[in-house]
Amino acid sequence: MQITQAQADKLLMDDLARFERAVDQGVKVPLTDNQFGALVSVAFNVGVAAFEKFALLRTLNVGDYNSVPSEHARWVNAGGR
Repeated sequence: MQITQAQADKLLMDDLARFERAVDQGVKVPLTDNQFGALVSVAFNVGVAAFEKFALLRTLNVGDYNSVPSEHARWVNAGGR
């Protein structure tokens, strides 16, 4: 299958919109643009269903911003362990 660059860009934007919605709906605390982008990346990589159940999301939603990096670190290279 071959697609044009414009088609590829549209597919990516459609995918990103789905993950942006998941972050918008799941996060109940204020985020910076960088935090939002990082969470969209996490949702993109783990999927919406997993993101919604993520301990990282629960930690964030109680306002414990400082524990989020350690929660995220638990998943870095998790598939390679």
